[in-house]
Amino acid sequence: MQGGDTIDILMLVDRLEAVINSGSRIALTNRVMIDEREALDVLDLMRTTVPEEIKQARRVNQEREKIVAQSQTEANRLVSQAQERVERMLSEESVRLQAEDQARDILGQARQEAEEVRRGADEYALDMLDRVDGELHRVQSSVRNAIDALSNQPSISATEEQP
Repeated sequence: MQGGDTIDILMLVDRLEAVINSGSRIALTNRVMIDEREALDVLDLMRTTVPEEIKQARRVNQEREKIVAQSQTEANRLVSQAQERVERMLSEESVRLQAEDQARDILGQARQEAEEVRRGADEYALDMLDRVDGELHRVQSSVRNAIDALSNQPSISATEEQP
């Protein structure tokens, strides 16, 4: 399931609710007879949809790792450039003291920029993971409610035994 073919778990929960609501009510009870095949079909679709949402969470996590790796590479490049500049400046004896001061400034700035890049990548990744976590909790809650709704429905044989 990719792109427009993706089935949203909430849509499936709505379909399951529609199956329950379209069932035949049993007089003088709060029981409903539903089309078993239709309910089982929706549950089968739910079983296949939830793994897709987990795969999406994995993709987001992989994207985060890629961004962190890129940030680390950029940070290393900045620090390396700063160190190269420091070495060039130190090779000139006449400006040695000035070079040391500038080198410290450049290294400090490079480290600060590297930390900002890392922090930004971590914040982005955390935000994406929080969103996926919230979506998974919402899906889990919806599935649990559907299971509870179906579990609370009496079987047809139990209603037939009542006079």
